[in-house]
Amino acid sequence: MSTNQNIDDIDESLSNTDLNNFKEPNVPNKDTEKQKVIIFCIPGSTFNSRFVLGWSELLLKCLLNNYRPVLCQENDRNIFIERNKCLGGNILQDNKDQKPFQGSAEYDYIVWINPNVIFTFEDLEKLLKSDYDVTSGVYTLSVPGDITNVVKNFDHKFYKENGTFNFLTNDEIVKMDKIDNRYFEADFVDFGWVCLKKGISEKIEYPWFEPYTKEDRVSLFTDSYSYCKKLKEKGVKIMVDSNIKMNYSEL
Repeated sequence: MSTNQNIDDIDESLSNTDLNNFKEPNVPNKDTEKQKVIIFCIPGSTFNSRFVLGWSELLLKCLLNNYRPVLCQENDRNIFIERNKCLGGNILQDNKDQKPFQGSAEYDYIVWINPNVIFTFEDLEKLLKSDYDVTSGVYTLSVPGDITNVVKNFDHKFYKENGTFNFLTNDEIVKMDKIDNRYFEADFVDFGWVCLKKGISEKIEYPWFEPYTKEDRVSLFTDSYSYCKKLKEKGVKIMVDSNIKMNYSEL
């Protein structure tokens, strides 16, 4: 193959190039596109190396994709106080009218993360792009190995007899009917990977997280049950995106 080409031919080919056919890279236009604010609520005191790596990558990709990440991290021996503090609650005042972050935070999403959930930025994007007000991902607990963080229909009898919730298995989720072969509604999800759009958390009366609800004193095994109950009482659906598949590991 000859590598010699007349310079005039090259100039002519360039001059005939239609530059209008070239598309600019698909990157956020910070001058015209408003930056979305995500408040990450992360309760806990221990963060392993796997979480640190995942969190670092998440922050970087948030900034590259025109999201402004804000961290609210709290630790307390009382898991309910810990979660209320993550939402900026004034725990020294029993003010039932107080709003998350005392109503002073401008944001678009609140995302709850359990440090033991193994996540990626792609998992976050799926949460943010959901059309629903509250969306949870699915993660598999390491023990016994197929149990997820989701309860579709809470069974009080099962709870009283077994001392735990009737969590779905991955196999049950695969087989169930879903909206767009993807979403389904749940009574309860463990708040390890959940996104709430602005205005949803504000509907709940303080204390937002508490040990039990007035109707059924279910409190032994989770800090999220009463909050899910309150959401449903306000007519807010808790939707699960079965396309978000993660793992939970304390190692």
